[in-house]
Amino acid sequence: LLWMLVFTIVPLLFVFYYGFTSSDGAFTFSNITAIFEKIHIQALGLSLLLAVITTAVCLLLAYPLALILSKSAAKNRSFVIFIFILPMWINFLLRIIAIRMLLSDNGILNSVLSALNLPNFSIMYTPAAIVIGMVYDYFPFMVLPIYNATAIFLKRRATSVQLRAGLSER
Repeated sequence: LLWMLVFTIVPLLFVFYYGFTSSDGAFTFSNITAIFEKIHIQALGLSLLLAVITTAVCLLLAYPLALILSKSAAKNRSFVIFIFILPMWINFLLRIIAIRMLLSDNGILNSVLSALNLPNFSIMYTPAAIVIGMVYDYFPFMVLPIYNATAIFLKRRATSVQLRAGLSER
């Protein structure tokens, strides 16, 4: 109870306090009405758009992979799942820094392109870079639940076929 009070209720009270007070501590609605300014609406719209794109890309990549994993041999499956879980052991901030090193103007990707005499590209600080970073960070969180759900479904389906329960016809 104390934990919830300190780390949930108290921060919410601070947000409420700063939302309804000015810099000199007087009561005001200006902070609340500022939410509806054009620039804040645009920022919210871009955030929602990037979230939808990231979710769609993760789903389009994760669903086939999860199906392949759930139908693969057990010895291969364990290793591939381990490969997906491994990046989750690393701090989130370090993963973002790694993506930044890959995508920066003088990063690893552009160095490889230069070595192959291909044109460099500048993707850093663009919506595409944000989507790439978010897909990299959240992809395991999409693959593993879909894999678990499909693995359970396939086991139940196989069991129903063995018991002649008719689930395989649905």
